[in-house]
Amino acid sequence: MTDNLSKSIKSTEHELSWANRGLKGNCAADVKDLCDEIVKYKKLKALRLEGNTINEEAATAIGKALEKHSEIERLIWNDLFTTRLKTEVPPSLIKLTQGLLTNGSHIVEINLSDNAFGPIGVKGLETFLSSSACFTLEELRLNNCGMGSMGGKLLAEALIACHKNSIAAGGKRFALKQFIAGRNRLEIEGSQALAKAFEIIGTLEVIRMPQNGIRPPGIEALAIAFVRNRNLRVIDLNDNTITTAAQKLASAIEKLAKLEIINLESSLIRTKGAIAVARAIVSHKNLQELYLGCNDMHTEGGLEVARAVKNMPSLKVLDLNGNCFGLDGIDEVRSVLENKSFINQMAFSDDEGSDEEEEEEEEQDDGNESDDEEDVEEENDEDYQEAEEEEQDENESPSFFFGTNPTRQTTGFQFGGSPTIPSKPETVNGLSNMIAKFDFNVSSSFSFGLQPTTDTKDNKLSIYNSIDKVKEHLKNDEQSIERAIKLLEDIWNDNSVLQNDSSSVARNILKGLTLTNTSERNFNERLLVSLGFVKDEQTGRLRRANNQPDKIYQTLIDINQQLPKSTKNLLSIFLQNTSNDQNQRVSELKRKLLVTMKG
Repeated sequence: MTDNLSKSIKSTEHELSWANRGLKGNCAADVKDLCDEIVKYKKLKALRLEGNTINEEAATAIGKALEKHSEIERLIWNDLFTTRLKTEVPPSLIKLTQGLLTNGSHIVEINLSDNAFGPIGVKGLETFLSSSACFTLEELRLNNCGMGSMGGKLLAEALIACHKNSIAAGGKRFALKQFIAGRNRLEIEGSQALAKAFEIIGTLEVIRMPQNGIRPPGIEALAIAFVRNRNLRVIDLNDNTITTAAQKLASAIEKLAKLEIINLESSLIRTKGAIAVARAIVSHKNLQELYLGCNDMHTEGGLEVARAVKNMPSLKVLDLNGNCFGLDGIDEVRSVLENKSFINQMAFSDDEGSDEEEEEEEEQDDGNESDDEEDVEEENDEDYQEAEEEEQDENESPSFFFGTNPTRQTTGFQFGGSPTIPSKPETVNGLSNMIAKFDFNVSSSFSFGLQPTTDTKDNKLSIYNSIDKVKEHLKNDEQSIERAIKLLEDIWNDNSVLQNDSSSVARNILKGLTLTNTSERNFNERLLVSLGFVKDEQTGRLRRANNQPDKIYQTLIDINQQLPKSTKNLLSIFLQNTSNDQNQRVSELKRKLLVTMKG
C-alpha cells in the first residue's frame, strides 16, 4: 500500500509521458529528443519523467525547454535520479524548476517520490516551493525520499514560507490539499515541524505519513494539526508508534466528521487506544475504510470497534487482523459484525491469540482505572523511549549515502544565489544551523589519520613542496583521490607544517590530480568528510573534528584558483550553513573564504 503512494494517476489528456524509458541523461545531447518534444507540445499540462535518470546538465536542458510552457501544472518526476549521488540531485532540481519561477506557471502537483535525495534534496526545492509558482499547489508527493527529521524541518519551513508569501502577494492563498510523505524517517522532530506547517495551512484533505518512525510526541503534534484541517478525508499513520498518544489522536478524529479513511495499522494503539478510536468514530457518517490491524489489541478493544461500526452504513472495509483475539475472541467479533457485507472479506489469519493474563489485568484495571491508567501510560512511555534509545544506538548511521549503494544514490550541486523572482517572496529562514546537522554516510576504504601529528613527520611532508614528489606519491591511479585526501589531512593536522608549506603542498596536490567527472565527485565527497561536514562509517559514523580550522581555511583561500568549481560550490553551501566559530580569527577566515570562492 505504501508503494502506491508514490504513483500519480494520469489526470489530463495534455500529458507528455516519457515514463520508464530507461533514459540515461548524462548530457544535453542525451535528452535532446525529449526537449524537442517538450518544446513542440502545444498545451503541456503534465510532464511525466518517472523511471529515468538525469544529471545537472540534462536537467538544465529540460528546464530550458519547460520555460515556454506557462500552462504546465503537474510535475511527475518520481524515480528520476537512479544511480545519481545525493549531491547531484539539488542542482538538478534547481535547474529543472528555474524557468518555472518566472514564466507565470501555476503548479498543481509535484511528485518527487522514490528519489532518495535525503535532507539535502529539500534544499534544491525550497526556493521553488516557496515561490509564486507553487501558490496553487494542491498535491505534494515526497514518498520514500529519505528526508529524515532534518529534511522534514526544511520542508516545513518552505511550506510555511509559501503560505506567508501567498498572503503577502494578495492573490490566491496557498491551499495544499494532499500531503504524502511515507517512508522518510521523519521521526518526532520532522513530524512536529510539519504539524506546525499543517496547522498554518489548514486546507489539507489527505495526510499520509506511514512508516516514519513517529513516536507519541510527534503523533500528538499531528493530532492538534489535524483538528485545524476540518476537511480531512484521509489520515494514514500506518506503522508508526502511537501508544500513549492514542487518546489525543482519537479526540482529533472525533472532531473530523468528513473522514473517509483512517489507517492506524501496526501502530501499537493497543486495547485502550482501540477503545478510544471506536468511541471517536461512532457518530461518523462518511467513514469508508478503517485499518486497525497488528495493534496488540485484545478482544475487548475489537468488540468495542465492532459495536461502533456495526450500524455504520458507509463503512466498506474493516481490518482487525494480526491482533490478539484468539479463536473465541474472533468468533465474538464476527458475531457482532454478522450483518455487515464485508464480514466474509475480513481475515484473521495473522491473529496472535489471546493473552489471558493481560485480559485479567485489564479487568482489574476496570476496577481501579484512574490509578492504573497512569501506570499503563508510564509503562507505554518507557516502551517507546527505550525503543528510541536503542534505535539511536544502533542507527546512528546518517541519512546520506555516497559511494555505491544503488538504492540510496541520487544527483552535481550548483549552489550560489537563488533565481530571481519578480515578486521577491520571502526566503526560507532559520536554516543556518540545520545543514551542519545533515547526516551523510560515506563508506571509505581508507583511514584518514585525524589526530595532530608530531614534529617527527616534518621532514617527510616537506618533500611534497615539489610537484614531482606529489605526482610520484599520487601515482595517477584509482587510489589517487584517497592518497590526495590523506596527504591533505596530514599537512592540516601536523602542527609542524607552516601555513605557506600547507598551501604549497595543497596546490601541488590539485595540480597533480587528473580529475574526471567521476573522480571529481569522489574528491568532493572525501573532502567533505575530511573537513568534518559529513559523517563517515570508518570512524564510527561520527563527524570528524577540525583541529586547525584556521590553517584549513587559509589553505583553501590560497588554493582557490586550483579548486574545481563543483568543490567551491559545495564548500560554499556548507560553510554558509554552519554556525560561526567563537574564535574571531577563524570566523574572519571563514568569511574571507566564502567571499573568495564566490568571487
